[in-house]
Amino acid sequence: MQIFCVVTCLLMLALSQQVVYAQQPSATEPTAESAEGFVELGMPLEGALTKITFMYPSLKSGDLIGAIVFEGEGVTREKDYIKLKKPIKLRWTEEVYNSYYTLLSKYAVEGDRYIFVPLGVNGGGSGTFWNLNVVDKKTLRTVEEVGLGDRSRIEKIALADAHRDTVTITYIRREIKKGKPFHDPKKAVAKHYRMIEGILREVGNPLSPSDPDTIFIPAGNFDMGSRSNANDAEDDEKPRHTVYLDAFHIDRYEVTNAHYKKFVDANPQWEKDRIPEKYHDGDYLKHWNGNNYPPDKGKHPVVYVSWYAAMAYAEWRGKRLPTEAEWEKAARGDRYGRDYAWGDSLDSNKANYGENIGDTTPVGTYDMNGYGLYDMTGNVWEWCLDEYDADFYAISPSRNPLAGGTVNGILSNWRDVRSVRVLRGGSWISNAKFLRVSDRTRFTPRVTNKARGFRCVKPVTP
Repeated sequence: MQIFCVVTCLLMLALSQQVVYAQQPSATEPTAESAEGFVELGMPLEGALTKITFMYPSLKSGDLIGAIVFEGEGVTREKDYIKLKKPIKLRWTEEVYNSYYTLLSKYAVEGDRYIFVPLGVNGGGSGTFWNLNVVDKKTLRTVEEVGLGDRSRIEKIALADAHRDTVTITYIRREIKKGKPFHDPKKAVAKHYRMIEGILREVGNPLSPSDPDTIFIPAGNFDMGSRSNANDAEDDEKPRHTVYLDAFHIDRYEVTNAHYKKFVDANPQWEKDRIPEKYHDGDYLKHWNGNNYPPDKGKHPVVYVSWYAAMAYAEWRGKRLPTEAEWEKAARGDRYGRDYAWGDSLDSNKANYGENIGDTTPVGTYDMNGYGLYDMTGNVWEWCLDEYDADFYAISPSRNPLAGGTVNGILSNWRDVRSVRVLRGGSWISNAKFLRVSDRTRFTPRVTNKARGFRCVKPVTP
């Protein structure tokens, strides 16, 4: 009887351990977090590629051709790619010509929600234009693309993070030397792209966590300042000069009242009635009732904040204010040389300015610019890190310029700063002249009013 009881107990113990082990996920089983949003393709990737509908424009007409599918007549299949010859008729001439499309199946990769695949188009000439296409796995239709340039050579595409739909692509742009084309391996370009909120964005680190509240601005050159013949251009916007900036992240939106209240609650020394007088002009958070912002204004940009208050908030967030150059590059939204972020003509449907609304508007009310940033023009002026120097452009360094010191120097001693600081972007009470991307204005760091706010940046750590 004793032996029977012992055996029974051992069997029950073994069974309980099996149940426990069965309840624990294996090392390869995806967690709930990683499985969130996963879309089952339902077929091998190779088979899915021939069912994708690519929305692609004609090189000659510019029209969207529509249903480009790599099936049926005109398709040639090879080991690493699939080609399609498609006759196109021009609407205005009735001329028919052939466009050639190449799908590089060798480099197609599958993330949780999207397929990434390079597609080349040739309108009958000698050059092929390459794009990285993003395909929705639910619909098998392209939803985004990024151009890789004319006659580039793709070296590698790899899935950097499947769960966050992030890819790394390496390619080489073609060069011409002594009349001969070639691809220099030493000049290979490596970039990382991630689908964030349905939009393909370049990211600095393929494994960095997604931050929907910031936008990555890639390193590179841009032309800063105003054209010599630009209307309303001031002398302090000249000369136009080429600037190189390291990559950085910038807030998608201006800092709101709701954001700023979290800072005040966590840092009571910056409350309305406790802030030292040397950090404001007497109107700090003037429109707040104690430590509460006005009702229904949580999503409006915070105003009546001094440069000191903006610096304190940024420090608390582990960020800083943008340099003047960083702000201008981000504001231009990849449309370098234009008077406004959207082009050369003013448009009251694209920004809050000129007292057209009569107050600030919730952040994100107007369309984003080319980088995906909101309210870089109008709504509120935005504080920058720089000291204002009317003649700085004449002596500006060509790399990461900053007037009035170094970034580390200013961040270490911002409480002792007394010099005039830069503001950019215009506001809801500004006239058209101050909405130009190159316009510069300035005030002492203690000044606060109803039309001044800010946003933050964070450098990309190498």
